[in-house]
Amino acid sequence: MDERARRIGKNEALFRTVNEQVEDLQRGMAAVSDDRMHIVCECGNINCVERLAVPISKYEEVRSDTALFFIVPGHEKPDVEDVVESTDGFEVVRKKQGDPADFAEETDPRP
Repeated sequence: MDERARRIGKNEALFRTVNEQVEDLQRGMAAVSDDRMHIVCECGNINCVERLAVPISKYEEVRSDTALFFIVPGHEKPDVEDVVESTDGFEVVRKKQGDPADFAEETDPRP
Protein backbone atom coordinates (compact mmCIF):
# COMPACT_ATOMS: atom_id res chain seq x y z
CA MET A 1 0.00 0.00 0.00
CA ASP A 2 1.42 3.39 -0.89
CA GLU A 3 1.97 5.94 1.89
CA ARG A 4 -0.92 8.23 0.85
CA ALA A 5 -3.44 5.38 0.83
CA ARG A 6 -2.17 4.17 4.20
CA ARG A 7 -2.47 7.68 5.72
CA ILE A 8 -6.03 8.03 4.38
CA GLY A 9 -6.89 4.61 5.81
CA LYS A 10 -5.44 5.49 9.22
CA ASN A 11 -7.39 8.75 9.33
CA GLU A 12 -10.66 7.04 8.39
CA ALA A 13 -10.06 4.28 10.93
CA LEU A 14 -9.47 6.91 13.62
CA PHE A 15 -12.78 8.66 12.91
CA ARG A 16 -14.66 5.35 12.78
CA THR A 17 -13.21 4.45 16.20
CA VAL A 18 -14.25 7.83 17.63
CA ASN A 19 -17.79 7.27 16.38
CA GLU A 20 -17.86 3.78 17.90
CA GLN A 21 -16.64 5.08 21.27
CA VAL A 22 -19.49 7.57 21.54
CA GLU A 23 -22.12 5.22 20.09
CA ASP A 24 -23.76 4.31 23.43
CA LEU A 25 -24.12 7.95 24.42
CA GLN A 26 -25.41 8.84 20.96
CA ARG A 27 -27.99 6.02 21.03
CA GLY A 28 -29.41 7.31 24.30
CA MET A 29 -29.67 10.83 22.97
CA ALA A 30 -31.13 9.68 19.64
CA ALA A 31 -33.82 7.67 21.37
CA VAL A 32 -35.22 10.80 22.99
CA SER A 33 -34.64 13.16 20.09
CA ASP A 34 -34.63 12.56 16.35
CA ASP A 35 -33.65 8.84 16.12
CA ARG A 36 -30.37 9.85 14.49
CA MET A 37 -26.77 9.47 15.53
CA HIS A 38 -24.65 12.57 15.25
CA ILE A 39 -21.19 11.43 14.16
CA VAL A 40 -17.99 12.88 12.76
CA CYS A 41 -17.21 12.58 9.07
CA GLU A 42 -15.06 9.47 8.49
CA CYS A 43 -13.21 10.85 5.48
CA GLY A 44 -9.46 10.57 5.06
CA ASN A 45 -8.77 14.23 5.85
CA ILE A 46 -7.44 14.37 9.43
CA ASN A 47 -8.39 18.07 9.62
CA CYS A 48 -12.06 17.49 8.76
CA VAL A 49 -14.37 18.41 11.64
CA GLU A 50 -17.71 18.14 9.85
CA ARG A 51 -20.58 16.30 11.48
CA LEU A 52 -23.25 14.03 10.05
CA ALA A 53 -26.68 12.97 11.31
CA VAL A 54 -27.49 9.39 10.29
CA PRO A 55 -30.44 7.17 11.22
CA ILE A 56 -29.48 4.58 13.84
CA SER A 57 -30.59 1.75 11.54
CA LYS A 58 -28.34 3.04 8.74
CA TYR A 59 -25.43 3.39 11.16
CA GLU A 60 -25.76 -0.27 12.15
CA GLU A 61 -26.14 -1.35 8.51
CA VAL A 62 -22.93 0.43 7.50
CA ARG A 63 -21.04 -0.80 10.56
CA SER A 64 -21.87 -4.41 9.63
CA ASP A 65 -19.45 -4.14 6.68
CA THR A 66 -15.86 -3.26 7.57
CA ALA A 67 -15.22 -1.66 4.17
CA LEU A 68 -17.95 1.00 4.53
CA PHE A 69 -17.53 4.51 5.94
CA PHE A 70 -19.75 7.62 6.33
CA ILE A 71 -18.55 10.87 4.77
CA VAL A 72 -19.79 14.36 3.97
CA PRO A 73 -20.78 14.51 0.28
CA GLY A 74 -17.71 15.33 -1.82
CA HIS A 75 -15.14 14.05 0.69
CA GLU A 76 -14.48 10.78 -1.14
CA LYS A 77 -11.00 9.74 -2.27
CA PRO A 78 -11.63 8.03 -5.65
CA ASP A 79 -8.27 6.29 -5.72
CA VAL A 80 -9.06 4.26 -2.57
CA GLU A 81 -12.88 4.20 -2.32
CA ASP A 82 -16.13 4.39 -4.27
CA VAL A 83 -19.36 6.14 -3.30
CA VAL A 84 -22.01 3.43 -2.92
CA GLU A 85 -24.84 5.53 -1.48
CA SER A 86 -25.70 9.22 -1.56
CA THR A 87 -28.26 11.12 0.49
CA ASP A 88 -28.80 14.81 1.14
CA GLY A 89 -26.83 14.64 4.38
CA PHE A 90 -24.17 11.99 3.88
CA GLU A 91 -22.53 9.51 1.54
CA VAL A 92 -21.37 5.98 2.19
CA VAL A 93 -18.10 4.90 0.62
CA ARG A 94 -16.70 1.41 0.13
CA LYS A 95 -12.95 0.87 0.32
CA LYS A 96 -11.53 -0.65 -2.86
CA GLN A 97 -10.49 -4.29 -2.84
CA GLY A 98 -6.92 -5.05 -1.86
CA ASP A 99 -4.92 -2.94 0.57
CA PRO A 100 -7.63 -0.30 1.30
CA ALA A 101 -10.30 -2.91 2.18
CA ASP A 102 -7.80 -5.09 4.04
CA PHE A 103 -6.65 -2.14 6.16
CA ALA A 104 -10.25 -1.18 6.93
CA GLU A 105 -10.91 -4.71 8.14
CA GLU A 106 -7.74 -4.81 10.26
CA THR A 107 -8.67 -1.54 11.99
CA ASP A 108 -12.37 -2.29 12.59
CA PRO A 109 -13.07 -1.52 16.27
CA ARG A 110 -15.94 -4.01 16.43
CA PRO A 111 -15.17 -7.64 17.28
